[in-house]
Amino acid sequence: MNRGQLILGVSCATALTVTGCASSGKVRVSSAKRCAAHGSTYNATAKSCSYQAATVSAAQSCQAEGGYYDPGADYCEIGN
Repeated sequence: MNRGQLILGVSCATALTVTGCASSGKVRVSSAKRCAAHGSTYNATAKSCSYQAATVSAAQSCQAEGGYYDPGADYCEIGN
């Protein structure tokens, strides 16, 4: 294999990898991590975040950011 073919092969493999990773457009974040990121604590029993001013359910917090909340898996999915 000559150098040109090697460079072409590596370029194609890289392009396919980057395209595959970028195509999903969704992110899953646990409710506990989302609460912690907003400076609150997460109550797994009540499935709610306790902010200083008020308690907001994990579903409400997720939906406020345009996401879909799955109560069974207890995660928020944001994106396509």
